[in-house]
Amino acid sequence: MFPTMVSDPDDKNRRYTGEVGSQWPRPLKTGYVLALAAAVLLLVIAFLSLKAGTPQGIEPDVRDAFTRNLRVYAWGNIILAACIASACAYLEKGSKAARRWASVFIGLAVFLQLSGFLVGVAGWAAFVVVGLLVFALFFMFRPAANAYVDKRSGDVWEGVE
Repeated sequence: MFPTMVSDPDDKNRRYTGEVGSQWPRPLKTGYVLALAAAVLLLVIAFLSLKAGTPQGIEPDVRDAFTRNLRVYAWGNIILAACIASACAYLEKGSKAARRWASVFIGLAVFLQLSGFLVGVAGWAAFVVVGLLVFALFFMFRPAANAYVDKRSGDVWEGVE
């Protein structure tokens, strides 16, 4: 239960010991679905933010900064949603590079959502996106997903105990 220097062979959070089949494992598929759901939510939030624009009650000296931050947030969401969806398209093939790029894009999207909330241009839906993306990343790197990606990408360390 607690991290130690000695690994227990019965620990399910360690190296995957099952057979890797030709079908992609359930954790990788779950991460794929969560990442795509987050990408769709990113697009919806971006388009609604651009449509809403700058509120009328903002002081004129703050208006330009708010508008600029809102546009950076919205266009960042659009670009990152496209990048996440593009990288996740290769997860079924077991691509290591696609999984790495997806994790980079997810990290950038999490940063953008949290910074957008702190600046004041994002609402509470940003935390829903962060939750979806973090769980997607968690499932993309489960032991069964790691074994599948290692097998499909021809990892040289496959089978090393």
